[in-house]
Amino acid sequence: MAVLSMLLWATSFPISDVLLKSWDPLSLATIRLTGGALVLGLLAFISGRKYNWQSWPFRDALFVGALGIGVGTFAMNLGLKYSNPVNVTVIATTIPLFSVVMGALKGEEKVTTRISVAIGLAISGGLLVSWSSTRTEIGFEGGEFLVLGAVILWAWFSRVSVTRLLPIPAYPRTLLTMAAGALFLLPVTLLIKHSGFFELSASLSPPDLAQVFALCVFGVGLSMVCWMISAEKIGVTVAALHINALPFYVLLLDLMFGGALLISQVFGAVLVALGAALSQISWRRTAS
Repeated sequence: MAVLSMLLWATSFPISDVLLKSWDPLSLATIRLTGGALVLGLLAFISGRKYNWQSWPFRDALFVGALGIGVGTFAMNLGLKYSNPVNVTVIATTIPLFSVVMGALKGEEKVTTRISVAIGLAISGGLLVSWSSTRTEIGFEGGEFLVLGAVILWAWFSRVSVTRLLPIPAYPRTLLTMAAGALFLLPVTLLIKHSGFFELSASLSPPDLAQVFALCVFGVGLSMVCWMISAEKIGVTVAALHINALPFYVLLLDLMFGGALLISQVFGAVLVALGAALSQISWRRTAS
């Protein structure tokens, strides 16, 4: 589930990078979350599954979704507009680091030698893949600070989702938090549009609409469901180590469209895989 989530999420970076040439970051974040929530809602309606929702913490879900998903997605888009996919994926490799720090501060996790080595391998692999990918694009462009803020919000959102929001099953939890993010951004977008403070832009051409559809269905909706399931099963820190493979997945997508793949990039991906595997190995010995 973690690998599948990252593969699906990886598609959102090149798609968003293209769309941000004709869409402003706020409008794209709003349509991204709204479309993703509608897709998940439609799938939930088709499945017809019944939930015992009376005891769900709806207030917490709305707050966590508005801040973690709503503000986080807008910050990510704005950072991507003033940066590039390579730098963004480099910063995304720090998610497991922030996750384990948050867990240690709250006493929820112990920073063991194994986890430290695993995080080090995964981050090193992600940096190696990113550095060797498109050297001409590497460099500070200003949007990285916003992406870092989005990464911290995502790590916080993921941890809260599998603790405070755990009474809500993974699928409706994803739907609720995503809808909360969309409901938070929608009035903000409308207010800014009618106030004229900032100029908003959105292209409704068939190619852009097709990319928006792919972004909502695969890069947002289905990837979030897979992420929630993986974070619940193996923990946020361990699941987040798979995020370090994002640069490699983005490069694979580029390779499919005529790009090149270097040996150093493959080696970086192997380091990420080793880190993710090491973090999930149990060293407990059974009593004889």
